Amino acid sequence: MALPKPYVSPSQLNMYLRCPAQYKYRYIDNIILPPRSAITKGRAVHKGQEHNYRQKVETFQDLKLSEIQEVAAAEFETFAEETEWEKDEDPGKAKDEAISLTTLYHTEVSPQVQPVLVEEAVSVPLDSGYSIYGFIDVLDNQGYIRDTKTTARTPSASEADKSLQLTAYSLAYRELMGIPEKGVILDYLVQTKTPKVVSLKAKRTKRDIKRFLAIVGGVVEAINNDIFYPNPGNFMCNEKNCGYWKLCHADF
Repeated sequence: MALPKPYVSPSQLNMYLRCPAQYKYRYIDNIILPPRSAITKGRAVHKGQEHNYRQKVETFQDLKLSEIQEVAAAEFETFAEETEWEKDEDPGKAKDEAISLTTLYHTEVSPQVQPVLVEEAVSVPLDSGYSIYGFIDVLDNQGYIRDTKTTARTPSASEADKSLQLTAYSLAYRELMGIPEKGVILDYLVQTKTPKVVSLKAKRTKRDIKRFLAIVGGVVEAINNDIFYPNPGNFMCNEKNCGYWKLCHADF
């Protein structure tokens, strides 16, 4: 699918809502920061999952764990060189954690999932001239849209209910298939002392989608009117979590 222009992705939408100034630095000024360790670990886990599911669409069988671990390890090593590591971080330990989460997903989640679509590019045109663009991680044969997240803390039970990303995918699925999905699922891989899976299931209603479109419309209008301001109230607004911290404090 050709990339629509202009467009807004779920991750862009979440960034603008979190901090409009951060959105400006990343998507208007095109200042691209190196990934943090959590992003690199997440990419590795995701790549292993994708590698398995792409072939499972046809074979209906999971690949051997060792192959998935190798794919995840290779992905981690590819991005480790450009990752911005904290002074006290050990890349070797981070790699081990990525492999551990990959193993957890492949042994506990993959056997329960028969994918129909994997990394499906979706685009929904809007009246504003923009499109909502993104990739559905997995659609299973039960009609559930699934997404995977890695985290260091146990998520709240409401995360799947309030996920704008899953609402975007629900909208895209309905546009693509002409029918509602069965539901949405967030599979969290939690890197606690003993890693665990937390799967959260939710539904999307027509009201949810209408509200989502209203949010997108407001964000697009703000972007078109060059409304970009810092949001010091968001939990990531500190020097450690935001690479634009110094630049933002010099500009505003």
